[in-house]
Amino acid sequence: MKIAALLPHMEIFGGVRRYIEVGNALIRRGHGFVLFTPAGRKPDWLEFKGEVRPFEAIPVEGFEIGILSEYSILPQFERLKAGAKFFYFVLEGHKKEKDVARRNLHFLGNSEGVCRRIERKYKVRCFRAPGGINQEIFHRLPKSQSPAPLAEGETAAQPVSRGTHPGREFKILCYGRIYKKRKGVRPVIRAVEKLYRRNRQLRLVFFDSLVGEDKLDPRPLIQTAVPQEFHLNLPQNRMAWLFSQADIFVSGERRSGWANTAAEAMACRLPVVCTPSGSRDFAVHNETALVVPFAHSFLLRRQISRLLDDPELRDRLAEAGHRKINEFTWDALAERLEGIFQGVLTGGANRP
Repeated sequence: MKIAALLPHMEIFGGVRRYIEVGNALIRRGHGFVLFTPAGRKPDWLEFKGEVRPFEAIPVEGFEIGILSEYSILPQFERLKAGAKFFYFVLEGHKKEKDVARRNLHFLGNSEGVCRRIERKYKVRCFRAPGGINQEIFHRLPKSQSPAPLAEGETAAQPVSRGTHPGREFKILCYGRIYKKRKGVRPVIRAVEKLYRRNRQLRLVFFDSLVGEDKLDPRPLIQTAVPQEFHLNLPQNRMAWLFSQADIFVSGERRSGWANTAAEAMACRLPVVCTPSGSRDFAVHNETALVVPFAHSFLLRRQISRLLDDPELRDRLAEAGHRKINEFTWDALAERLEGIFQGVLTGGANRP
């Protein structure tokens, strides 16, 4: 099959990673996969084996399958010549969600939660197409292992650290995009601040990348008395090292499609505290993770405290989470998409 997908950019976002990784997997399965972006340049942070073309080239060639997740470039998607077009829902509750769901398109959802929402609200079929994990990037390393060496021409991203304490530190890792309210960073910070009053060995570890047109730096927005460090713009070959330095991972996301960072933490054998947003496919409370109903600091604090006090629970959840997330590979998603696409093209999986 000849498959094309449209993206608004090639920066370090989970949604962009999805297309690069699944595109590579589809190419390995013998399909053609082209990404269209405004500039038509390949990403410099993750290898992509397919072609990247500019938007101006969209009408030049026809494809069997077209895919889009980004509402802002719907007009460009309309220019694409494709036998079957899919809108890939990756977030809940966008203001244009209803308009898209009423269009003559096929639909994919990147988690069970997203698919259930679309089917319930709009009475259309939404094919399950969950996320995946690249185990070559995300895996457990010894805590003592040094980070990967710098690549040629690469500049080291220095962490920002405040208020460190001597002795055994208990590191709580959290995604640091604090200016995005739905990422739930502030409730995690408030939860840890309360625990820090009785446990002075706690340390917060954040990570993020400068993304978007404004390149907003999240570090100045994090104000807390808890000792912390912030890793900004870490290259992909250092992500396993970063996750492996932590003791637990905490996520307070809401309106998420697929909780990328929680899945990556599980792949690195970290015990996870998270909300059900974007994690229903792999986070089962008390089995593979500790799941709170929503991102409130009190609820998060209770579950973090359980992990602080119970090393056996940490080990059990880390191993169970790792086994579960290993079911979600990009190759598995590519195989699933291959079946969905073929079914739609042959009329065997039409919309109800």
